[in-house]
Amino acid sequence: MSKRDFYEVLGVSKSASEKDIKKAYKKLAMKYHPDRNPDNPVAQEKFREVKAAYEVLNDPDTRQQFDDYGHSAFENGKARGHGGFGQGGDFNDMFGEMFGQRRQQQPQRPPRPQPTKGSDIILRVEITLEDAVEGCTQEVRLPNTPDPLPVEILAGINEGQRVHVPGKGNPGTLGAERGDLFVEVALLEHEFFTRKGNDLYCDLMVAFPVAAIGGTAKASTFSGYINLKIPAGTQANRKFRIKGRGVKAMNSDQVGDLIYNVVIPTPTELTERQQQLLSELAETMAD
Repeated sequence: MSKRDFYEVLGVSKSASEKDIKKAYKKLAMKYHPDRNPDNPVAQEKFREVKAAYEVLNDPDTRQQFDDYGHSAFENGKARGHGGFGQGGDFNDMFGEMFGQRRQQQPQRPPRPQPTKGSDIILRVEITLEDAVEGCTQEVRLPNTPDPLPVEILAGINEGQRVHVPGKGNPGTLGAERGDLFVEVALLEHEFFTRKGNDLYCDLMVAFPVAAIGGTAKASTFSGYINLKIPAGTQANRKFRIKGRGVKAMNSDQVGDLIYNVVIPTPTELTERQQQLLSELAETMAD
C-alpha cells in the first residue's frame, strides 16, 4: 500500500472536522467497497487505503500523531505512545450500520398468501311462538345465492338463540373451506301467551260471580281450551300453575309450566235486572 497523505486519500484538508472526515470516508467506502467491485483489484486496493486513512484520522490521538510524525508514527504497526490502529472497531460499526441499513431498506418480497377459511354469515328470522314450541323449517336466502336454503328450527328454541349450519357461510380463499351460517331466532308477539324461559304465561278471564262463589273458567292452550276449576273467593292476579304444560327445552327433557294469571273484568254494559241484583248485593254487603 502506498504511503499517500491520509488527508489526500480522503480528499479533505488538514483542518477538516470529524464530521467532514466521516462523510468523506462513507462516500469513498461506498465507491470502492469489494462487494461492489468483486473483480477490480485497483478498487480493492483503494478501499484498503481509504480504510487505513479513516482509522487514523477518525481517532483524535492517532490523528495528532500523524499530524506530528506522518507515516513514521505507525511503523511496525504501532503508534508512538498509543496502542496503534488497525483494530477496525469503529470502522466495522459504522460500515455495518451503513451497509446494514441499506440491506434492510431493500423491498422485501411480500409473503405468499395463505388459504383462509371464509367468514361466517349471521341471519335473523322471525317465527311464531307456536313454531318455536313445536319446531319448524324456515327458508333463508344467502348472499349471491339464487335458491333459498331450508333451515330446521328445533322445537324449544328461544328468543336470541341461533341455529348453526356448518359450511354455508362465505367462500374461503385459495380453496379453503367455507365459513358457517348462523340463523338467529326472534319470536313474534303472541295474542295470548308470553314465554319466559320454558314457562308460558296467559291471562285467565274470570267473571266476578265465579271468582266470588267458585266455578269454572275457560282457559286457552296451544291445543284448544280446557275448563279450569276456580275456587270461591279467587282474587285478581292469582296464579294457577299447570305442571308440564309449558315449553320443552331444546335438546333437553326439561319442560316448563303453563301459568294462568287471573283477571276479573268489570262489566260495563248491564241490563236493568243485572243492575238491580248488583244493587241488592251491594246493600247486603254494606250491612
